[in-house]
Amino acid sequence: MTSAHPLPPAPSSLRVGDEWRIGVYRTPFATAEMSTRGWKRYRLKEWHYLSFTTDEWFVAVGLVQLGYVANLFSYAVDRARQSEAVEYGALSPLGRALGFASSSVRGTTAWKSRTARVRIDAHDGWDVDLDIPLGRERLRGRAHIEGRDSLAMLHQLGPHRFAYTHKAAGWPATGHFQLGERPIRLDGGLAASDWTRSQANRITEWKWASLSGFVHGGAAIGLNLSAQVYDNEKGHSMENALWIDGKVQRLRGVRFEVPADPTAEPWVIRSLEGDEVDIRFEPLGARLERTNFGLVRTEFVQPYGNFTGRVRDHDIRGCFGVVETHLSVW
Repeated sequence: MTSAHPLPPAPSSLRVGDEWRIGVYRTPFATAEMSTRGWKRYRLKEWHYLSFTTDEWFVAVGLVQLGYVANLFSYAVDRARQSEAVEYGALSPLGRALGFASSSVRGTTAWKSRTARVRIDAHDGWDVDLDIPLGRERLRGRAHIEGRDSLAMLHQLGPHRFAYTHKAAGWPATGHFQLGERPIRLDGGLAASDWTRSQANRITEWKWASLSGFVHGGAAIGLNLSAQVYDNEKGHSMENALWIDGKVQRLRGVRFEVPADPTAEPWVIRSLEGDEVDIRFEPLGARLERTNFGLVRTEFVQPYGNFTGRVRDHDIRGCFGVVETHLSVW
């Protein structure tokens, strides 16, 4: 599970016949079909979360398809001013406003409503075109995320339930957004991505962290860490990974030490075994979401802020990103 054992490329499809290609790979699957019929189609959950990090700004956008409802959220943080985020969120009954791509590397994921528009095209990474209300202003613009090594994983959640996730962090970003009159120049910045398709368990819970930044010497660093959702029999998440200048390395399991007030107090994330990961997260603010549709509900807390500490032999200083606690009954 270390850089001494490079990850293999993924097969072309998630399964051949009844055989699922369970494993962890450095390239994504070309196709990501998970056929579901009748009421079982409501098991299928899909989302694509993207974040863009520069010295001055952090911008996040998420598109979530749950079948019975779809969700768009976005927020922007002015890092230079250390200000609270301006944000937007919308729901679409029966998911009508959201079309989801066939895979993370083919097709288009798009949200279109009277008030907001987001389009993500898979193209040697992703092309992003958006026009979203944030606070009293609008966030408009286009960006490109340049593809590098991925962390692609097919994981069995339980009997007849599988999840496919394609993670990335510390990938180069280019382009330009405009928030009202304020320019957000992405050239020289970095991006992170979480593309997931899951036959999710009825009760799903996780903790997650993602960051992108630069370490001493100028190398780009990206980090994806989780716990509780894709764990092996030892309690180690199978999707933990580090990127250095676009090259991916697997990491072992971590423990999230979540404070009493996760939106304002420091988090600590440490390795379950050894000392690969020892980082501290200081929240600047948080995005909160609580939805309740009777039989289904979601509780979601995503603080954003600064990471410090060490991952392997890399010092982390002032890298920006997010942590998250999530509970869904769906």
